[in-house]
Amino acid sequence: MYKLLIVDDEKMIRMGIKNGIDWAEQGIKQIYTAASAMEALEIIEKEHPQIVLTDISMAEMSGLALMEEIRSRYGEKEVRILVLTGYDKFEYARQCLQMRVQNFLLKPVDEEELKKSVKDQIEILEEMRIRQEQEQAGLRTEGSKRQAAMEHFMRELVHQRLDTQESAYPEELAADRKKPMQIAILIPEVYMGSGKEADQDFRQLTIKNICMDLIDARRAGITFSDDDGKIVLAVYTSDSERNVTEWLEELSEILENECDIKPRVVLGSESEGLEGLFVSYNDASYLLKQERKGFREIVRPSREQNKEQLIQDIYQEFRQSMIANIGNGNRVMYVFEKFSQATKSYNLSRVQVQKWCFDIASGIYFTCITETGELVDNRMESLMKALVGAGREETLEMTEMFVRKLVFQEEQEQHEIITSARRYIDEHLESELSVAKLAEQFYVSPNYFSRLFKKVMNEGCNEYIVRKRIEKSRILLETTTIKAGKIAMMVGYNDTNYFSLAFKKHMGMSPTKYREMLQKKQGQGM
Repeated sequence: MYKLLIVDDEKMIRMGIKNGIDWAEQGIKQIYTAASAMEALEIIEKEHPQIVLTDISMAEMSGLALMEEIRSRYGEKEVRILVLTGYDKFEYARQCLQMRVQNFLLKPVDEEELKKSVKDQIEILEEMRIRQEQEQAGLRTEGSKRQAAMEHFMRELVHQRLDTQESAYPEELAADRKKPMQIAILIPEVYMGSGKEADQDFRQLTIKNICMDLIDARRAGITFSDDDGKIVLAVYTSDSERNVTEWLEELSEILENECDIKPRVVLGSESEGLEGLFVSYNDASYLLKQERKGFREIVRPSREQNKEQLIQDIYQEFRQSMIANIGNGNRVMYVFEKFSQATKSYNLSRVQVQKWCFDIASGIYFTCITETGELVDNRMESLMKALVGAGREETLEMTEMFVRKLVFQEEQEQHEIITSARRYIDEHLESELSVAKLAEQFYVSPNYFSRLFKKVMNEGCNEYIVRKRIEKSRILLETTTIKAGKIAMMVGYNDTNYFSLAFKKHMGMSPTKYREMLQKKQGQGM
């Protein structure tokens, strides 16, 4: 179903076109109207209608200027334009052709002619959509084959079953074969608990896909499975922006949000390129065996701490708690209140309170701008100037106001991000969707997006995507005769085994069995 925008400064014409035709019958899902070109641009930006029917002669900005702006922003593929005008002028028609307008209709427009014009555009849009899906399916299939070949190479490499001097490197690895790397093995026992085998296989594939989205898609390393089925990451250590530990910490947080697990990761030694990577793998495997002998608890030595160290430790707990709960404004302010009480209980000096308040504010501010992609401004400089010379109570009050404004403004933006993300997911189920790609689209970090989605939706982003895909596939199985393999591609799965596992987890049976059950029920009903 498609969306249509009607643009005309005469209300009678706008509403007449909107209400005078059964647009749902024509394949139009939603109708929007705009009284001006500026209003139309706002609707296009927000709602993304595929077809625009616009008048030429309007105040402030003409229909021609509107068309030029649409073509400049969205091109011809995204928006199809139909022109409606009371002026039968050759110059208008010529300019419309220059704007690549799909049809030029004269007022008063014939209803059948208008319906046919819209229907023609829908048919073209459908052809474009099918062609795009076919192209995407082809790319996904090709990408899946290349990924399988690369994983096979990596598995043979770490198990020392090939001679790297003679073996041809996969195209994706050839250029980076000399880069230093480090193996990281995810310990299976942590996430492979009791449960049905199909559920375990599904979770294993989900975890692996999340690793690939975060590590492989960013060219930070390679994800593959070893002979025992353990997920192995070969991470490049020459990344100037972050080290291996930082990558793994982000991955761990995302897996915790998406899969409700906190995986243990065992690191091998650093290797100078692919040829020596098996050494790093062997080191990690040895450490893994040692770890399995008894997951020892970390025991801290008991010692007396002096008052200064005790206060420092308590402060760090307050600070870390506020930053960790950045997406929960009420929680942050509750912790800040406890921090304020502690400064009074320990009778801290004015200078110490100023120092720690600025440190807390800067930590929260830095986390906000790095996770949300917000531009740096002069707010911290203004706070610093305000704190200089302020008393202890005044310092606490000003910092509280600063933090409150930060965290509650972010909460409002959070809901907008997740609302937009849900809409995007629902409309692009057939595309490649992942936490990393969605986070990039909304200009936030993957772990922030994953944490935010779970907080707002009460379920992980990956879980939401799978649920929506299964819902769509179930409808297709119920209402069409399309084969299950084709349906898998239509709902975004290029791996039919992964699709079958996901469907079975949600519906209790495979897609084929589900369709057979429906057919049997229908046969009994007859």
